[in-house]
Amino acid sequence: MSETPTAADRPTTVRWERSPHGEFPAPIIARLPYAELKLEHPDLEPTGYGESFFPDAVPYASGDTHRIFYWRSALRDGTGDRGPPATWEGICATPATLGVVPTAESNVFDLVSSRDDATVVTVDATIAGESTTALLESYAAPTVRVLERSESRLRLVAEGTEYAVRTGTRRRISLAERTVERADGGDGATTTTPELVVRVPGERELHHPALGADYRLFPSFGVDLETVPNPLPVPTTNGELDHEALAESLSLDLSARPYPERVLWQAIATTAFDPHARSETVPRLCQFPTGHVGLSVDRDGGE
Repeated sequence: MSETPTAADRPTTVRWERSPHGEFPAPIIARLPYAELKLEHPDLEPTGYGESFFPDAVPYASGDTHRIFYWRSALRDGTGDRGPPATWEGICATPATLGVVPTAESNVFDLVSSRDDATVVTVDATIAGESTTALLESYAAPTVRVLERSESRLRLVAEGTEYAVRTGTRRRISLAERTVERADGGDGATTTTPELVVRVPGERELHHPALGADYRLFPSFGVDLETVPNPLPVPTTNGELDHEALAESLSLDLSARPYPERVLWQAIATTAFDPHARSETVPRLCQFPTGHVGLSVDRDGGE
C-alpha cells in the first residue's frame, strides 16, 4: 500500500486566466543574420556576479532550424524606429541586450553600464546569461560601432580600427590598455586590456516578445491551453513546485523536447504557477496562432 502523501505534497490549486491572443501583440518570429558581441576584461579581479536563475536567451536547434529564444524582452528602446523585423539587416546580442544592426552611433550595445558614479565592466560573460563583473571608479569605454551584418560577415569599428569577422567564426580583439581603479579602492590603480569578443554564427530564427510588450513568451511545449484545467492543480514535493510532475499532469513529455525547451518549461512553470514565487495577481496566458504561449504577470519567478 502506498503511503499517504503529506499535506506539503498534495497539489496546490492555482487560478489563471486565459485571454484571447488578440489582447497580446504578436511576437517577433524572424530569421535574421545574427552576431554576438561582448567586452571582457579577463585580467581584472571580479567584484560582482550577475546571473538569472533562467537565462534571458535560450539558443537551441529544433529540427534543422537554429533558434534564439528570448522569453523576456531584450531589444533596446527605440528598436521600433528601425521598421518591422523583415526590414532589419541583422541582430547583435550582448550579455545584457539585443540590438538591430547596423548602428548609427557608438556604444549602442551597452558593453559597459553605470552604477551611481562608477562603471560596471564585464570580466567574463555568456550572452544573456551568467557573468562576472568589476566595479571601477572611472573607465574610458572604447568606441564600438557595427557597420554591417551580411550573410558572409560582420563589419565593425573599434577605437577607430575597422574589423571584419567572417560568418561561422569567432574573434577576440585586444584593445588599448587602460589604467583603472576599483570603486572600493582595492590595491590602487592597475592596468587592464579590454578584449572585444565577436562571434558570428550565421542566421538564426529569432523568437522574442513584441516590441514594447511586457509579456513573457514561450514555445507551445505541445500543450493546448484549452485543455489546461482552471484552477490548475500544481504538484509539489517537500512543499516546492515539481515542474516535471506538472508537465506529466498535462500529458507533456519533457524527454521528447530539446533540453533548452525544458529550461523554458521550468521558467513558465515557476513564473506562472509556483505557489511561492508568484504574486497574488492571477497570471494571464494566451496562445498565439503559431502555438507560442504569452504570459503576463507582475513579476518573474526567474529573477
